[in-house]
Amino acid sequence: MAAGQSGSEGLDRALDEAARINAFFAVERSPAGRVRPMEDLWADGAFLAARIDAVRERLASRAGRPLGDVEPRVAASIFFQGIASRLLSPAAAAVLIGGVLPGRRALGWYADGPTLALARTGAPGVRVGHGDGEADALAGHVLEGMLAPLLQAVREHVKVAPRLLWGNAASSLGGTVAALAAARPALAGRAVRLGEALMDRPPLHGLGGPGAGATMADSFVRRTCCLYYRIPGCGKCGDCALLER
Repeated sequence: MAAGQSGSEGLDRALDEAARINAFFAVERSPAGRVRPMEDLWADGAFLAARIDAVRERLASRAGRPLGDVEPRVAASIFFQGIASRLLSPAAAAVLIGGVLPGRRALGWYADGPTLALARTGAPGVRVGHGDGEADALAGHVLEGMLAPLLQAVREHVKVAPRLLWGNAASSLGGTVAALAAARPALAGRAVRLGEALMDRPPLHGLGGPGAGATMADSFVRRTCCLYYRIPGCGKCGDCALLER
């Protein structure tokens, strides 16, 4: 498990480098407004409901459909997958790049209208050792410490299966590993091993894996569906379990 604290500067450097990969790895360093605690997303029911509603409205707008064509459970599913990507991506990158993990106290939320951004609070990160310690840290601090309580809160707001939501997290992890491997080839092997270690334990075990003869850096096939296809006119994602292969 992760041990000890890392200074804020070390975490900031790792996150700044991670942010160059793509938007899912970005963490706001100096937002213009108030940074809300991480826990607000699952402890403040009105805040959570507003975020899910914003995703539902955005999905309807992008599809050119009335709001009623986007089921609340579809919006909740896509919302959770987006949050999973935005938490797993910078956390995994910071661990692999700088040996430091942004735990719950180091991150918060900056809400600017319908947009929700992950932001730094200024608190230090957690120092993480190589090998098994990396997977232990991600599992404990991100999967159990942040995504598990969020999943419970989402399910209390909208009826959606926990296996489906954890499948979304597995898909997010697959995307994280692939993006890391592509952007930082020197870290590809460690990124794959980290992804495989997390997929080999609950709550992600059995929810997906690489395609035949591939690694998580090359492809990922999930065993659940995020329900995006249920929006009229929208198709299935590239890693969807419902695709014929």
